[in-house]
Amino acid sequence: MSRYIKERMVEQYAERFREVSDVAAVATEGVDANRMVALRAALRERGLEAMRVQNRLCQRAIRDGPLAGADPLLEGPTTLVWGADGIVDIAKALAEQARDVSALEIRGGFSQGQVLSPQQVEALSKLPDREALIGQVVARAVGQASRVVRLATAPAVGLLARIREIEKRAAEEAPAEEPSQEETGES
Repeated sequence: MSRYIKERMVEQYAERFREVSDVAAVATEGVDANRMVALRAALRERGLEAMRVQNRLCQRAIRDGPLAGADPLLEGPTTLVWGADGIVDIAKALAEQARDVSALEIRGGFSQGQVLSPQQVEALSKLPDREALIGQVVARAVGQASRVVRLATAPAVGLLARIREIEKRAAEEAPAEEPSQEETGES
């Protein structure tokens, strides 16, 4: 490959990965072309992109970007996967695809300046998705707010119950009024 082509590839990698901060590396050796097309389509449906890279050229391209430090992932034939809402979405999609495509090997990931092992990527794939986590936070916040309201209104509710009890007792203990002369018809 000529020097000019290599320089253009480095530029393309740098442009492609300029905004990428979370990525996973997979080995796709042994995955036939039809399976690879299906894999890319499945990833695209989830908002993810996949690209097979030449390691040395990619290392040069990412050296100064948000993926600086991801070099350990670039050994051997490597396909990088990125996109969606971050590393958890990437991990979930890859774990699901690895069950269907036995030749797909998750090598690791990179997120927030940290290289992740294959086991860490697998652990991330078991986390709830973003919407579920937001739902859990909202449920806890609402639960705490309702607890505060209950505690704040408890004395008033107790006082109201006492007042009603006293009114009821007063009504029961009050002597029955004697009928007036007009009601009895006497003069």
